[in-house]
Amino acid sequence: MDFLEIDELKSVLYEYQMNEIAENDTEIILDGIAAGVEEVRGYFEASNNRRETLNLTAQQYAHYKLYDVNAIFNARGAERNAFVLRLCKRVAAWNVCELSNVDVVYQHVKERYEQSISTLEKIAGMGEYAKSHMVISSLPSPAHPALENENNTQEDMKPFRSGSRPKFNHE
Repeated sequence: MDFLEIDELKSVLYEYQMNEIAENDTEIILDGIAAGVEEVRGYFEASNNRRETLNLTAQQYAHYKLYDVNAIFNARGAERNAFVLRLCKRVAAWNVCELSNVDVVYQHVKERYEQSISTLEKIAGMGEYAKSHMVISSLPSPAHPALENENNTQEDMKPFRSGSRPKFNHE
């Protein structure tokens, strides 16, 4: 079982529409699903990787990853996050529907796809949302080895410190 199955697309596309668009070729639908899941996964990876510009060590970098992307997309059945699953369905439906030019289906799927991409840009902190990003706290995060060691203080976990000196007065 993969992260998303063909029969789960029924919530975003009717089965007859999928079959008509793909001309009853399940490989086309499976390709659309695989591409959709990978696209969504890429946004979550981008959310983690945007912190690489801080020039952190590997241990420090582990503290900045927001999501355990492998755990998110290796989940199966009821273990999958419903929000991420819905985003994957919408993006997969777009990948299948781009083969078709059926106006009614195409327009609805296109609108949902654009909404999903906007949400994924918020998660990744990209595009118009570069200054802020959305965090889904219910998704798994990587383990933080330094947090497990009680000898480390809060200061040990910070990659750098900044501040200012006390103000100088001529009194």
